[in-house]
Amino acid sequence: MIAGDASLAPEVTTDEYAADQEAVNVRKTVDYLQPIVQSRGARTLLDVGCGVGAMVKTFLDLGYDAYGVDLPDLHRHWARLDLPYERMCVVDPATFRLPFADNSIDFAYTLGVIEHVGTSNGHSDRLPDYRALRRAWLREVFRVVRPGGAALIGGPNRRFPVDVAHDLDSRASALEKWLSARLHVSVHKTWGENFLWAYEDIDCYLDGLPYSVEPQSISGFLSCGRVPAVLRPLVQGYIGHIPARALGTGLNPWVMALVTKKSGVSV
Repeated sequence: MIAGDASLAPEVTTDEYAADQEAVNVRKTVDYLQPIVQSRGARTLLDVGCGVGAMVKTFLDLGYDAYGVDLPDLHRHWARLDLPYERMCVVDPATFRLPFADNSIDFAYTLGVIEHVGTSNGHSDRLPDYRALRRAWLREVFRVVRPGGAALIGGPNRRFPVDVAHDLDSRASALEKWLSARLHVSVHKTWGENFLWAYEDIDCYLDGLPYSVEPQSISGFLSCGRVPAVLRPLVQGYIGHIPARALGTGLNPWVMALVTKKSGVSV
């Protein structure tokens, strides 16, 4: 399925990165996502920002009715994984319209994507209307989820002071830049604006719609591959011991929100 011109997008995924994503995402699918999907009784799945398609392929191999959506440059990786053409969708990032009917998907997931929406360079430079773009993007994902279904939305937490996956916000202060250079990770303030997001943004983006939110643990999801090896056990131990009541706060390095569309209401 094609929605947009594949020739217009730049090549942003290297073969090396694609190979790494294939290996890591198979594990994440089986160990982290599938138990959540099973607990919801979901069969029709949508990966929004599916990257090279490893999660979609894994779910298809497990017998699920799975689909993937991403930008045009990924299509060559989908072909290499022999993913069915009719299950993979190229979308126009300027309009982001999903080719699915309202209320048609049991479970959508979008992991490490929202922080890229509404930026000029793919991550750190916020466009003036980035919040409006994210609002439209998230509401479009919510549109295709059926009542009683859910969307799992994940990305680094603006309220947590360290981010190992991205550069600093383009408007970072001199102190943030100094600390980040010394520690070799992005260290940012936990208040004010930032290209990352936080749990409270969900209420801003989905206001007026029928939903509930349940923060999820990220234990078993983050591979911590960008954390120095000597610190990795400490970080994984920390992630695994965040109390349930603190998952939706700045103590959690990631926002991992399970957003359920309430039954009995059409959107």
